[in-house]
Amino acid sequence: MQARLISVDHVADGAAGFWFELGAPFAFQPGQTCDVTLPAATYHDDKGNARTFSIASSPADLPRLLVATRLTGSAFKRSLEKAAPGTEVDIDGPYGSLTLHRNAAKPAVLMAGGIGITPFRSIVKDAAERKLPHQVTLFYSNRTAGSAAFVGELERWQAENPNFRLVATITEPDGQPWKHETGMIDAAFLRPRVTDPAGAIYYVAGPPAFVTGMRAALDGIGADPDNIRTEEFAGY
Repeated sequence: MQARLISVDHVADGAAGFWFELGAPFAFQPGQTCDVTLPAATYHDDKGNARTFSIASSPADLPRLLVATRLTGSAFKRSLEKAAPGTEVDIDGPYGSLTLHRNAAKPAVLMAGGIGITPFRSIVKDAAERKLPHQVTLFYSNRTAGSAAFVGELERWQAENPNFRLVATITEPDGQPWKHETGMIDAAFLRPRVTDPAGAIYYVAGPPAFVTGMRAALDGIGADPDNIRTEEFAGY
């Protein structure tokens, strides 16, 4: 379907969020993705003028839709970043199955590395809006405080939703204000913070190295491999 760009927002160091207004009805589940095509791209390279993004907004935001990404300098990203409000894009989807399980008796553990936060922003926002009974813990790892997108919103949803807990950490403190954890997420980090490691359902999203590291960490705390769902953000 056609959509138009509404705004481009700075969401973290080197990352931007893009709000679109959809031109037709669109239904999706929090955690899913969509394809965004920019027909009138200003810049061009061999990667083409379309990308797959996790939807960062919730269904309650419709007909507006948010995606966010690291600005890698690719032709597509530069074209989208510099596009004027009102620029038309094509949106296809939704796709993917990184969606919250239905059985609220099983706790959900979300694990985000960097811009891998985008599907979980949608899930956490939706859970707060619909007052879902699921116990949700979000482990969110970034290199620096400035690179951590959406932390203020996540803090607000934690205050609004007694079933949601945010565990944010950075690996390279840089002097910027930061009131959360520091250090890498590994088995020792997770063990005192995951109350039901064998029974929880795990969702991991981020760069391939992060996904691999989290699988090792989860194995170290006795997570059931069948309860681990992953999505790799490769190449952005």
